[in-house]
Amino acid sequence: MPSTPETFIPPNSKYVLELLADDTESEFELETQERFLCVNPQANFAVANDFNIDGDNYDTILVQSSAFATLTVKKLTRAIEQLSAHIAPKGMLVFILDNIGRADNVEAILDGKAPTVHATLSFENLVNAVKDAGLVPIKTLARSRETKVRRAVAEIAKTQLQLQNFIVAAVKPETAAVGTTLIHSYIGERMVCAGVRVYEPNRMISSGVNIILKDEEVQNGMHLVDKDAYDNMIFLNQRVSSYSPEAGIQTFNEITSRGYILIEEMDDHPIWWRQKYEQNKFINFIACHGVQASTDSLGELFKQFNPNVRVFGNHLSVLPAPRDFAEEAKQERPVTIFFGALNRDKDVEEIMPALNAVLAEYGDKVVFNMIARRELFNQVQCPNKNFLGNDQYYDGQIVPYEIYEQILRNSDISLLPLRDVIFNRSKSDLKFIECAGNGAVILASPVVYGKSVVDGETGFIYHDLNEFSSKLKLLITDGDKRRDVARKAYDYVKNNRLLSQHYEERIDWYRELLARKDELTAEARERIRNLDRYADAIARAWEE
Repeated sequence: MPSTPETFIPPNSKYVLELLADDTESEFELETQERFLCVNPQANFAVANDFNIDGDNYDTILVQSSAFATLTVKKLTRAIEQLSAHIAPKGMLVFILDNIGRADNVEAILDGKAPTVHATLSFENLVNAVKDAGLVPIKTLARSRETKVRRAVAEIAKTQLQLQNFIVAAVKPETAAVGTTLIHSYIGERMVCAGVRVYEPNRMISSGVNIILKDEEVQNGMHLVDKDAYDNMIFLNQRVSSYSPEAGIQTFNEITSRGYILIEEMDDHPIWWRQKYEQNKFINFIACHGVQASTDSLGELFKQFNPNVRVFGNHLSVLPAPRDFAEEAKQERPVTIFFGALNRDKDVEEIMPALNAVLAEYGDKVVFNMIARRELFNQVQCPNKNFLGNDQYYDGQIVPYEIYEQILRNSDISLLPLRDVIFNRSKSDLKFIECAGNGAVILASPVVYGKSVVDGETGFIYHDLNEFSSKLKLLITDGDKRRDVARKAYDYVKNNRLLSQHYEERIDWYRELLARKDELTAEARERIRNLDRYADAIARAWEE
């Protein structure tokens, strides 16, 4: 998610106030409320047009440039003092300041035209006013946009001139005094897993006080910071497995010697990489302070190697807008069926005979869209079928997420087959909540999805091929039932499966581990000394 004003509002904020000028009609400003409510739809988000506001317990007050950018520093300081009385003890003030010196403003002045930006305050003015008002700036950002500058004088300093606005977040001194925490993430798998498992949760965590993020991908190397560079340091290792026990122990020693705690992040069953994990003896899960996983099944597996395991389910970071099913119902168009998932060829092949029989029965009444290997797509027998993957990109199984999401929004039914095998049983229900958030009704196996889907209410579960066929036919023919289930599934995600409702669980656990760093380090060293005792657990890991 880009760093726009709403990303500076802590996602768990229950009471938010946006302060605008009386006459503002800026699309940039008015969209902030809409975008934040997609992150936290339960928030109470109010708008005011002057500094004389009611209430004294706002979690966040967002002050747009139009409300203060022409004040003097002295007047702004007084206004900030006034606003700070209305935030909760751990509340935050966020200021969005237009950059008076940005390129289009300079160009207008050089062309003898009126300036496009009416701010008279600079970034330094704003920071000084915040400090003079007794608050502590904890985050700042200079947001830029691409700007074509024709004037030579503007080209000289175009980096600064391209800045569209500045963002400053400030809190009360007692809130800022908690110390800084670094979350250093080492990313082993970026395309599919890192977003939902690392980037998005960490970004929400960093909306709190003095949380610093550092992300690195494997090809860039592991660049550890100096010992005690921050008050607390967390190293989050995402799907980077050591090639041997000795290498894993060396990594643990190096990371802990720098003052970090080491957390292993894993969201798939290791059987997919069985040879590698047998070779390294599961050292990544043994030689660390804690393990975080995405499902209870994985949690139970990893507890055989480390008692400090926490399960964090997958959730949506942003709730898509609801689909207009009333309008869609008026349109006479074929029913769109979709399948798109990574490495699920055998799962689809299991239902292919039943699927093809239904597709043949309904002919032009359905459209089948697919992201998969071309060989799997060729097995689908449907007169209206579309291959949506790119053959040159991971065998056609992956597309950019925004394209995947748009495909879901244009789909009526999404097929989620999973065979009952050990790898699948450890998967999460992420695809269900992605479908539900975008209005596509799922027809899924009971493996994984049977735990979170209410059959016939928030989706459909099949237990054999006959049930698959009958329920697929129902979804094709009964549009009213399909749309009713889609609405209920959307409400389930809205009320239960947004990251803003869960992200604090992670930082709370991280703080628990940090408080026990010395104790957990000693326990990890004891596990390392007795590495051979885990042989039976390694053998059990592959049992169906």
